[in-house]
Amino acid sequence: MNEKAFEVFVSLSLLLGGLLTLVFRRRRNVLIGFRIGYTWHSERVWEKVNTFAGVFSIAYSLILFVLALYGISMNVFILIMVAFVVSEVLLGFWMARREYELEELSKEAPEKPPTAGESEVKNELGETSVKSYLLLQLGFLTFYLLLVALLWDRLPERVASHFNARGEPDSYSSRFWGMVGVPILAWLLPLVLTIPAKEPGFFARVTFYPKSLRAWCGFTTLLSGGMVFVFTLALLYNAGLLPSNAITYGAILFLGVILFAVYRLLTVRPDERI
Repeated sequence: MNEKAFEVFVSLSLLLGGLLTLVFRRRRNVLIGFRIGYTWHSERVWEKVNTFAGVFSIAYSLILFVLALYGISMNVFILIMVAFVVSEVLLGFWMARREYELEELSKEAPEKPPTAGESEVKNELGETSVKSYLLLQLGFLTFYLLLVALLWDRLPERVASHFNARGEPDSYSSRFWGMVGVPILAWLLPLVLTIPAKEPGFFARVTFYPKSLRAWCGFTTLLSGGMVFVFTLALLYNAGLLPSNAITYGAILFLGVILFAVYRLLTVRPDERI
């Protein structure tokens, strides 16, 4: 699959997701929709937030589709996609919390998510907080940027920024954009997904959803570390310190670890420490 076909596939997948979200905006379910604690506890909040998420997803997926047909580079495509997805998550979470709080002011909201000071959250967290996971993710990025600084003079002006399934570079970009800009933007995604976890209303109360804050933060932190690991391999390749097939092996290892992390995320018990 070439770059253009991949970009079109991603755009259409996001479009389908947006359409399904819009279709199911009036019926809470465990598979489709913007599912966090606030939306799960209120029919009105569910409908309002998922209407926004559906329309927003459809809009930016169409923009991405047009850009893909135009032949935009993979790096720019991913940058724009990440910006849209992060914006959707942050705006959706803000809207859900705001609408739930407004509903609470007008009447006693049913099944209010526990506040950060309640014993349920304290028992789950123990001595661990979201802050420790955020610091660990920041440590990953700091390590990577220090390595970039050490190897900067060994990097060519145009670096390989994307590799095919055989580990061969098939896309190039400027040294700064490929080795600094793209990695930082990718690193921001798990960070943004970790920050709202300190708010108990972030978690949906459905049977298969992770009820452990540790599970969610562990997953996003592992995702962050895996991304930094893959970008580090690309950095070492561009500096002439690794063969290209190391990228393939690293990507396979990363995907395997993430699949295992997803399994743990969906099967962890509410009281389990991971």
